[in-house]
Amino acid sequence: MIRKVTPHCILLIAFLLRVWQLAAIPPGLTHDEAGHGHDAAHILKGVTLIYFTVGYGREPLFDYFNAGLIAGLGANPFTLRFSAVIWGMIALAATYRAAQMMFGRDTATIALALMAVSFWPLATSRQILRSAMLPGETAVAVILFLKSTKPKSVISNWLLVIALGATIAASLYTYIPARILWLMFPLALMTNYVLRSANRQLPITNYRSQFSNLQSLISLLLAFLLASPLFLYLYQHPEAERRLGMLSAPLTALQNGDPSLLFNNIKETLLAFFLPGHGDHFLAYNIPGRPIYDPFTAILALTGLVLLVWRLVNSKQYPVNSERPILFTVHCLLLYWLALGLAPALITGPEALTTRIIGTQPVLYILPALGLSFLASRLARYGLRITNYVLRISYSVFFGALLISTANDYFFTWAQSPGVRAAYQSTLIEMLKTINGPTVISTVYPSAAHDPYIGELITQEETRWIDGRYAILIPTSKQFKHIIPSSTPLNSSLAERYTSPVLSYGTTYLRPEDLDPFFTVYEIHLQIDPDPEAQTNFNNAILLLEGYWGKGHYRPGDVAEFITEWYVTDPPQLGAIRPPAFKTDLNMFTHVLYPDGSILLQRDQLDAPSWDWQAGDIVVQVHQMQIPSDIALGKYAVEVGLYDRATGDRLPIVNNTPPHIWPLSIQP
Repeated sequence: MIRKVTPHCILLIAFLLRVWQLAAIPPGLTHDEAGHGHDAAHILKGVTLIYFTVGYGREPLFDYFNAGLIAGLGANPFTLRFSAVIWGMIALAATYRAAQMMFGRDTATIALALMAVSFWPLATSRQILRSAMLPGETAVAVILFLKSTKPKSVISNWLLVIALGATIAASLYTYIPARILWLMFPLALMTNYVLRSANRQLPITNYRSQFSNLQSLISLLLAFLLASPLFLYLYQHPEAERRLGMLSAPLTALQNGDPSLLFNNIKETLLAFFLPGHGDHFLAYNIPGRPIYDPFTAILALTGLVLLVWRLVNSKQYPVNSERPILFTVHCLLLYWLALGLAPALITGPEALTTRIIGTQPVLYILPALGLSFLASRLARYGLRITNYVLRISYSVFFGALLISTANDYFFTWAQSPGVRAAYQSTLIEMLKTINGPTVISTVYPSAAHDPYIGELITQEETRWIDGRYAILIPTSKQFKHIIPSSTPLNSSLAERYTSPVLSYGTTYLRPEDLDPFFTVYEIHLQIDPDPEAQTNFNNAILLLEGYWGKGHYRPGDVAEFITEWYVTDPPQLGAIRPPAFKTDLNMFTHVLYPDGSILLQRDQLDAPSWDWQAGDIVVQVHQMQIPSDIALGKYAVEVGLYDRATGDRLPIVNNTPPHIWPLSIQP
């Protein structure tokens, strides 16, 4: 019926769809994507870890793969996105081959076509996420498993065992869901063995063509042997894997006797496959609420699932085809693949569904292909010449419409939406592209694992980072420009005091509908020559110049602003309280004290990160605090300082010079 449509043509269409405007869509980089780029680039600098702790922690294989590409193509967003394209194409080819081995060429071609032009596989093939590797790895593992059911020789059998073990191990080094997906292989074999033992009429093959239990065990043991360094590290560092703890709420509630949260997550996840408004709402990966399937594909998938179960229940009616694996084992394998792959989302709900169930992506397109192939075969039984012709036209219309719908949804509706442009930091990308020389950038995310990692992939110029709503950084060692976007304008108190000697280079306007539609470039000049003996000295690293309130006095219930000015003298000494191998990451505190010395108000915040401070930097921080409405009138003393975020240790004061700090004055 569709034999004239070759897989090569479909793969070419899929490739073109995945590389078209690859440098522009998605419209920037998310922080997770930038983290992958950062780690891949640092692997080439000798930072070879078995588990990366950026974000909430992640397995390393994707970063090592990207490091190889960066070595040849350079560290830039296009290289990293092309890495995702490669794995998307591997997933397509492996899905076709697995479906062909299980159900024949027609079903495999339909599965390939569906996967090539559907929104979800297209999106995951252009995202710089480690999850992009898992569909291809899982489908390859299935191919190896199916091949091992009918080896040609002892040597080829053992080669398949080794290859399967290595592929499973690679998936374990890729993404968390792989830790349960491997169970589909022993479960399928075990189910087959148990039911064949109970019912001798079930189809079986001879011993030599079976993937024996011993060989299966050896393959799995090899996989876990190869993955053992990772699991040993995670066992020794349980704090590194913070994401698992974030997803355990439904199971914890179930253990406490409340199954409602789990049941609701299961319901919402199932609805996310076909009901608009219930799909993944995480807009960085999906049009919020868009279901996995369009209505027609959802019907086909349900048909395929029902057919699969019916064939499994009635498997004794289907004789073994010498050109295919055991039908019973195949059907068991698909059902276990589906159940195990969906398990994470069934527990946690549809949020970020498109990444958590990504291991099932191949089988979720094999099912509708199986349903469509079955319906077509039923129609063909009428024996009318027009049937095949009509079917070909119907296939062309269906896949063409799906292609057009997907292209419109992805490249226009999704990629051009203001929310997606904000999630992919499109304004920051434009800011970074304008940089010419050392620059201080104001942003909502100035910390190391966020916007600075995006900066590493876009510009080679020296960049420093602040959140201008609460802090300003003025380097005095060289001339810096400041880029201030609309999302993080300079705090009014800072603007009044520090922007009088400003030279403006103008404002750049982006799309008016953007959530962050413009940015302004400034040049701020400020020179001071502090006296270390006259200023409070913290660990011979930084001097406190002054601490003052934004207004002379406040009333009960006001929001007060306390501003501290600092001068960096010796940055290495900032981290003297930590081992030298660690990069310093300090926080700054302000305490307003009762007369007895206890804390009345407290704010811990630093919006000009300490890890890139340089000698001569002037750092100004604003701490906002809500004054209680029932506070007694009068003056309250203030203390300030810095401490290590990891250890809580404070930087010590090394001279006896009292700090220049204004007390908080509360008046009617």
